[in-house]
Amino acid sequence: MAPGPVVLDTDTLFELSRGNTLVKARAVSYLAEFGRLTVTAITVFERLRGSRAAIRAGKPFERQLQAFEALIANSVVLPFDQDAAAVAADIWSASRGRQRRQLGDILIAAVAVSRQIPLATRNRRDFQRLTDVSGVNLHLVDWTAVTDA
Repeated sequence: MAPGPVVLDTDTLFELSRGNTLVKARAVSYLAEFGRLTVTAITVFERLRGSRAAIRAGKPFERQLQAFEALIANSVVLPFDQDAAAVAADIWSASRGRQRRQLGDILIAAVAVSRQIPLATRNRRDFQRLTDVSGVNLHLVDWTAVTDA
């Protein structure tokens, strides 16, 4: 397990909710060490947005929404604050075109960078591109990879 807390990206949290066995095992180990999962308010927004839109479209997502809300009630939710806003502005201003449209990723990365906490994501390529153009120090881990913790 990591030497300190890790922020779970939206896709890692989604894999956990889908029952990905590797992610589930890492989450159990993480919970044994840290007591609660850590996510950003942006991830909460992204998941709520998706679930509520599906429910409005008539899809039976009520149980998934309730399960997610219960998970979040027992998690550390890091807010998007002034420090994260400054980092996000640095990332966004260094980015171009398609990267700027990845605002959720920019905001999640900024929260992790501003708190110097690694980000657990399957989406290494996009996050790495954001860090490469901006020069921010974002440490990435992948809970779905066999060799990464």
